[in-house]
Amino acid sequence: MTVTCPNGHESNDPEWCDTCGAKLGSGEASPPAAPSAPPPPPSPAPSSPSPSAPASTVPCPHCGTPNPPDNLFCEQCGYDFTTGQAPPDASPAAPAEPAPVELGTTRWVVIVEVDPAWFALKGELSEQQCPAASSATVTIGGHTTLVGRTSQSRGVRPEIALDNDTGVSRRHCQFVREADHISVVDLSSTNGTYVVLAGTAPDEDSPPLSPGVPVALGDGDQVFVGAWSRLTLRKS
Repeated sequence: MTVTCPNGHESNDPEWCDTCGAKLGSGEASPPAAPSAPPPPPSPAPSSPSPSAPASTVPCPHCGTPNPPDNLFCEQCGYDFTTGQAPPDASPAAPAEPAPVELGTTRWVVIVEVDPAWFALKGELSEQQCPAASSATVTIGGHTTLVGRTSQSRGVRPEIALDNDTGVSRRHCQFVREADHISVVDLSSTNGTYVVLAGTAPDEDSPPLSPGVPVALGDGDQVFVGAWSRLTLRKS
């Protein structure tokens, strides 16, 4: 059962109003209770102390890199802040130039000829007939003299150019001169390099040189390459 208080509130308590607290049955309305004050806002959490400002830096006099003031050496270049000594030069030393090759005093030449006897043995290496006899003389002036066929696209320009002999590789072999001595080296040619000693002739049993292995030559020795090319070494 509910009771109406003098202020018009419904209350389940017969003595006191559940809403305004007025005494029931007294005929006087009690003034409404003042609203309770809101709870005070929570105190803000204490803020963490701000990090200390970074220590001032000192630029390296040698490279300009900033360094902590208590560094003994520059972190970048190794400059010694205590003694003022600059770091050693770390640039690589220039490579030493190769020692010049002693070419000696003997003058060597190569006589380049068409050899029909060699064509009879190796003519199948070319789709052409054996050309007419010809002869040319080339001086061995440097440390190496390349034998081969010219290729502008590959940058191959042999000192002894056998461009018409298609049995010759672009980089076929080379003469190597050291002091007064001459050797020949096959450069992994397709059809091989053959050496025949002075006063002898090639035959079907003549073996090709092993690639990359120099073979010493003397005055009058002959080197055969391709389908018809004979190179005779001479002192002049």
